[in-house]
Amino acid sequence: MENYPRWFIKAGLIYGLLGALLGLGMALAPAAAARIRFVHIHFNLLGFMTMMVAGVAYHVLPRFNARPVPWPEGVKYQFILQNIGLLGMVFTHAAWGGSWRGGWVQGLFIASTATAGVAIAMMFYNLYFVLLPAKPPTPERITGEMKVGAVLGRHPGAMAVFIESGFSALANPAARNTLAKVVSIEQACKKHGVDCGEFLGKLNRALAQGAGGAARPGGPPSAPASRAPAEAASPPPPGKPIHPGECCEPDTLVGSLIKVYPKTMAVFEKHYGEGCFSCPGQAFETVRQTAEMHNIDAVLILDELNGVIAQASPPAP
Repeated sequence: MENYPRWFIKAGLIYGLLGALLGLGMALAPAAAARIRFVHIHFNLLGFMTMMVAGVAYHVLPRFNARPVPWPEGVKYQFILQNIGLLGMVFTHAAWGGSWRGGWVQGLFIASTATAGVAIAMMFYNLYFVLLPAKPPTPERITGEMKVGAVLGRHPGAMAVFIESGFSALANPAARNTLAKVVSIEQACKKHGVDCGEFLGKLNRALAQGAGGAARPGGPPSAPASRAPAEAASPPPPGKPIHPGECCEPDTLVGSLIKVYPKTMAVFEKHYGEGCFSCPGQAFETVRQTAEMHNIDAVLILDELNGVIAQASPPAP
């Protein structure tokens, strides 16, 4: 769990305890009830309930809707302003009767109320837009300046297009791990006598149609999407498992990836923290979804994961 959702929950528990103690005090000293009722109510509602809801929602909603909060920094500001506003309200009311006394005391009470209201507006903005459907990702457009190895690392299924176009040497893992990492697509096309513009158009069309699926390094290339229009037209599954010998893709399931390649846990721990390994969401969350939830570039995560996979010894059957 991230820091601020955890702090929201901790603060909510503290306010809940204070609210309960004040309720007990009201029962034991009815004469003081009128003075502390406002504090009791607001510790319970704005303190306990609102902060507990915010903490749980910030942790759960982005994870299960696979969409990050639109303003991550606002979570911190909400926590600060909500505490300042709440404490300012209850202090001015309990100490000086701020809601009715008038003068600077009432002004301080109104300012505290406005501060708490701004914090609630921040929570509304972040949580409401998390619930909206995520926009479909824009397919990456491959250019001639990109390295062959980098393209294959992000789109393993593109291997089929390369091999069909005459880059048969890429079927050798040694070539993919050496020359492919330093040679651009444009340079490779010149070396093999392939028209670069025509090849890039074919490659981008294939990736846009879903040909960027899993392909085992050194294994048989997958069929181009143009040969299976019915499959290309159907919506892709939310996530897919990974098998020994395959590279990681954006829609690879995190739980399957860790099971097949345990060393990739180090990458997730580096960027997400240790708490992800106890989260049940890894069973159905993809690498892309987790990157979006933690506001990290998915390409960066994929490059590091595939780097670990390339260095790992073949897993035991």
